[in-house]
Amino acid sequence: MEGEGKLDAISNSILSFIDILDSYGAASWSLRSVAFTSLAILMGLQIQGKVRGVYWHGVVNALITGIGSAMCVYLDVFASDAISGTAEPLRSIRCEGPLTSLHRLLPAVLLGYAAADVIDALHLGSDFLVHGLSVSIVMGVVCELGLSHHVTPMLLMEVSSIFLNLGAGDFIPDIISVMIQLIFVILFFLVRIVVVPYIWFVWVKTFHEEQTKAEKEMCFPHWFIYIVLVFGIIFHTLNLYWMYKIVKRVKRKLSGKAKMADGSINGEPSS
Repeated sequence: MEGEGKLDAISNSILSFIDILDSYGAASWSLRSVAFTSLAILMGLQIQGKVRGVYWHGVVNALITGIGSAMCVYLDVFASDAISGTAEPLRSIRCEGPLTSLHRLLPAVLLGYAAADVIDALHLGSDFLVHGLSVSIVMGVVCELGLSHHVTPMLLMEVSSIFLNLGAGDFIPDIISVMIQLIFVILFFLVRIVVVPYIWFVWVKTFHEEQTKAEKEMCFPHWFIYIVLVFGIIFHTLNLYWMYKIVKRVKRKLSGKAKMADGSINGEPSS
């Protein structure tokens, strides 16, 4: 890749991992196939329900999409200019394609999970159903349009779900469970309330600036920016709502009305 010698050790390690995926043809994998494969695997885990207190389909999804997105965001911030000559998100908005195959594939993995999760949401409440349907619609649209890499940084939200799903495990000692819950709350606030909305804002701002000075028509459907705005606002509003419920739950634990080691966080989604 262009300028790869200028990259730091972490970037080179991430790119080495992606090279392994590409050696198995990841760069040309069909997004529909990835989504259906994800759906089949995660539904198989979902059907088993809780095992040792944990919904493992949520853990698997969060590990793949959350950590994968973190890798992609790191490359976007610290390596995209060296790799391609243009920093993100500008290079993607200028229609130069995904920075790596991992950027392209992760939303398809989440699409499979979201489709499976909608079924669960039917008996969990309207806020969960809105979340599941919104994720399914957004991931489905961007995958079909070949624009999946634009939403990959937003999948950073899944990092907090790793700790949410593991916190309720009955095999985890009480003190470790409390620590996991604390990490979850901190990550939820930092990632979902601070970092991801900032990434979304920078993307919208950069898109608007490019659209204003573009001499020719951009490669996006004219309505794509409205999808970004509407669903961005929906997700950020839901995250604020869940943050409010998490704070209420924490207060109950601190006041002694709920057990500190109880890994459940009422009202928080598993994705």
